[in-house]
Amino acid sequence: MTDHRVDVVTVTRGRPDGLRRAMDSVAGQVGVSVRHIVVGDACPALADGRFRAELQRRFPAAVVHNEERPPEASGEYVFSRLARLRNLGVALGDNPYVGHLDDDNAYRSDHLARLAQCLEDDPDAGVAHSWRRLTTPDGREFVPRGIDPWQPDPDAARASYRDLAKIGVFTPGSPVVRDVFRHGDRLIARLDTNELLVRRTVHETIPFPTEYSAARRRLQWSEDFAFAVRLGREGIGVTCSERPTVDYTMGGLSNTTATEGTA
Repeated sequence: MTDHRVDVVTVTRGRPDGLRRAMDSVAGQVGVSVRHIVVGDACPALADGRFRAELQRRFPAAVVHNEERPPEASGEYVFSRLARLRNLGVALGDNPYVGHLDDDNAYRSDHLARLAQCLEDDPDAGVAHSWRRLTTPDGREFVPRGIDPWQPDPDAARASYRDLAKIGVFTPGSPVVRDVFRHGDRLIARLDTNELLVRRTVHETIPFPTEYSAARRRLQWSEDFAFAVRLGREGIGVTCSERPTVDYTMGGLSNTTATEGTA
């Protein structure tokens, strides 16, 4: 595979152990040249000089920036804040491709190379994405059992699972989520941030949206869903590796209660 240059952006706040794991997985990528850009959201660990020094020793090529949290951020819509921090991370880099990895997830070693190859093979595509394998916080496989874990309402979660199972996103008994951007002419916009590799030229014109209407807040629109919807409206081509190269930990911000009762 061609040696592509990639910036990977990770936003972090209070998970130093997860951050180490995420950074290990970025450092272990094969077939690409990677610069990892870590953006702290007033992260206490990144404010600790000893921890910063440890990261510098283990990951000398990483860029670590700890952003101050202004007073108004305490009342900000959480996905607006995340979008601002992700956009900041993108702006701190200059490589032709940009990936994203949250501090509780990890890449398989060929994740970025596969996505870069997808974009090389399809010059009309602006974004490539993978699939993801769901795990519990202790590393066990997590299998959704008839519910979409990203839907907080139980009835909506069951209906969403049924609809997405029909197009292959969920498969009964499988921990793999086969996310899709479109199904036929229908925009599904099912792209998780951790799955993405974006051409910088696309990110420069389509950043993560930071403004959300009251209706979208009630529906809990996330920054990655809003980004995917914008891609669809702007006619950006999206391609998929069709490989589950992200290990995705359940129980995070967008699916807080997902692993309850799985012990």
